[in-house]
Amino acid sequence: MRCREVSRVSNEIIVKNGFVFDPASGVDGDRMDILVRDGKIVENVNETTAKVIDASDLLVMAGGVDIHNLA
Repeated sequence: MRCREVSRVSNEIIVKNGFVFDPASGVDGDRMDILVRDGKIVENVNETTAKVIDASDLLVMAGGVDIHNLA
């Protein structure tokens, strides 16, 4: 039986150079990179295989819009 190599799709993302807002962490518009693995923010990723999203001059925040608020 022969085994073949299967290419893996990276589950890691780097959001680069965005203006990050995270009031819970005290981050108020600092320009930084966000590293994501399996949908969670992490401290490091494999930069050679991670998908890179250029967020230059864009706002980056989690949960900025509450679509469930009907007020």
